[in-house]
Amino acid sequence: MAAKPQNELLDAAVADGLLSAELRLRDVLRSAGRPPQPLTAAALRDVRSAWSAANLLGVSQLATAEMLERLGDAPKNAELAEALAAGLPQDVMEEALRQPGGILKTAASLRAAAVSTPSPRPGVFEAGHIDAGLSDALLSALEEGAEIHLMRHTLPEAGTRCRVLDVAQAIGPGGLEADYLCAAVDAASRSLGDGMLVVAGLGAAVLSLGLDYASETGVAAGVALAALVKSAATGAAFPAAQGRLLGLEALKASGRRSCQVALLPLRDMAAVLPECESEGAAPVRTVLAYGEDAPSLSRAARLGLARRAPEHLPVLLERLSRAGEHDLDSALGRTRLRDRGFTDEAIERVTRAIGDGLPLNAAFSRWVLGDEIIINDLKLSPERFDSDGRALLSAVGFSKKDIAAAELAIDGAIDEIAGKGLAAAGLSLTVTADAEIRFTAAASRALGGMGMLRAPSAEGLELAEAAMASGLSALMTGHRAPPSDDLRLRMDQIVSLAEEIAEDAEALPDLPALTDEAPRVRRTRLPDRRKGYIQKATVGGHKVYLHTGEFDDGSLGEIFIDMHKEGAAFRSLMNNFAISVSLGLQYGVPLEEYADAFVFTRFEPAGAVTGNDRITNATSILDYIFRELAVSYLGRDDLAEADVTHDGLGRGAGDATRSEPAAFSSEAAQFISRGFSRGQLPDNIVILGARRAEKAADEPAAQAPEDLAPVYLSQACPACGSFTLFEAGPGHQACDTCGEESRASQ
Repeated sequence: MAAKPQNELLDAAVADGLLSAELRLRDVLRSAGRPPQPLTAAALRDVRSAWSAANLLGVSQLATAEMLERLGDAPKNAELAEALAAGLPQDVMEEALRQPGGILKTAASLRAAAVSTPSPRPGVFEAGHIDAGLSDALLSALEEGAEIHLMRHTLPEAGTRCRVLDVAQAIGPGGLEADYLCAAVDAASRSLGDGMLVVAGLGAAVLSLGLDYASETGVAAGVALAALVKSAATGAAFPAAQGRLLGLEALKASGRRSCQVALLPLRDMAAVLPECESEGAAPVRTVLAYGEDAPSLSRAARLGLARRAPEHLPVLLERLSRAGEHDLDSALGRTRLRDRGFTDEAIERVTRAIGDGLPLNAAFSRWVLGDEIIINDLKLSPERFDSDGRALLSAVGFSKKDIAAAELAIDGAIDEIAGKGLAAAGLSLTVTADAEIRFTAAASRALGGMGMLRAPSAEGLELAEAAMASGLSALMTGHRAPPSDDLRLRMDQIVSLAEEIAEDAEALPDLPALTDEAPRVRRTRLPDRRKGYIQKATVGGHKVYLHTGEFDDGSLGEIFIDMHKEGAAFRSLMNNFAISVSLGLQYGVPLEEYADAFVFTRFEPAGAVTGNDRITNATSILDYIFRELAVSYLGRDDLAEADVTHDGLGRGAGDATRSEPAAFSSEAAQFISRGFSRGQLPDNIVILGARRAEKAADEPAAQAPEDLAPVYLSQACPACGSFTLFEAGPGHQACDTCGEESRASQ
């Protein structure tokens, strides 16, 4: 029968917000059950690497999802090929095509994975002094968003049963409801057995009692509340001195219970205890409550002001109602935010960011909302709002006046009104770090010594070191640093350049479709027996052989490059380069294009050239080869260093054998290499076919038949034995050698 009232009491406490539902300790703090490791720079670098890799994975998943979404539901193969060329991983595309839902389902899965993937494990280290070397490594990890736990004590296992207690919910208009608090704590500790009770709301409880958090009375009240909770949870005694502060009698120690009590920062306070106004023993961060109407005072602030100076309460509430037009909710409105596409999750992210002290411009930026909300919910491009929340609000339809009013609210106009009203009643909201450490350390000792203070990275390492010096553990939560101004400027330049490249690509004329009727580029093959020349030279001490092959008209059709001093890799590379150039020449690529591309390229070997009468120095092997080809086949004497007028056989103006080069005829191209003679016809080459044609052209058109060359007979001359007999007349023969005439044999 006793179990039923206990369960009913726990259910009532959970419904009132005094206790949370039963949890596991890992749901409260991520370092539960993990033994602290020595704090070293190497260990901090490992933590930083893990969080950096997680951030990179999330960004890459979102970027890949965006590329898939651009393809649409049923892309064509050409569009998929363009996506591959743009950098979409082939494995991702193959997996997307295999999925039943196709491309868009894979994109949605990637976005869900980027959002729901749990963060890396926090770094759990032993508390101690942080020297200069460790501080740099620690700040570097925090800038990647890492979570660092500096522990004085090892917490129980992650699966340990626990509940969270909001002490402030036990304080009502009549003061502390001690019997209700003790009964609920006793029932919770008995149900948990050897579990843990996590205390929260001490700062809000002190404010609810009308006490100043940083005053001696406020600290003493917090210690007394902590001691009362410990007595109810563990059966320890409750001293009379602390009882007098709360108007309670002393309690003797009862049967010892194994339930532990601790002050710990909650992993997600809004999810565990939505009505809790302060974390652990931390002070109240805001005294404003936001509803559907104008903002007002929170529950703890109302109770504290009503207890401390009740005449101030209606005045302050009236001033806040008039100032509500400057509030974020009144200026922008949750309903108006929802109408413009903001989900409850997006509004909650912005609210948390503002609560952490971010201005409106940063709270509505990409780094707070996330790409998935901006793309899926707001239908905007996240790259435009990296750090410009005003532009995002303007893009969804808010006026400049609305945005200015919201900025005024976030800048602290309403908080200033509330703070001045409470300060006038003797309740200061300005709490120094030293005061918070003193309050938390005193409450932690009253609970048994297990306490932890949250030290945001924005406040530096001094708060964490001071907390550890006071016997507390410290939880340092980092925020990934936004891009620096230099990086942002560089990215703007890169994006602008990419847009220009895309515009240039769109401006290019469309190529005609390749049909069967359209002309195709065909390869012109060299003849089986071809002309060319071999040029031996030395470039920078490295011997080079250049072999050429020509078409019938004397134009260059192929090259071969042999280098015997180089290694096998370089030699093979040059051979294959020569093959690629040869194929280009045979497919119609002009030699001029190759020459313009490769002359004056610089790499080793380079230097003096010997063995070539026109080129004496080269900046590379390719420079030498294509200058030689340009001089020999293109007449590019501007690429030669030596000003000579010789032909390919060394005959020129210098030896007085020629006054000017002879024209290179088409007949000559059939027999000699145009490259070898460098486009000039040597004077010791006689083209028989051409000379015979010239002689025939010079003879008279009407020539006597007897002047023509005779037709020799097949038999030999009987007088001299020469085969030069011909028909001299009917029945007569004559020898063209000896002149003997004879009668034809019958």
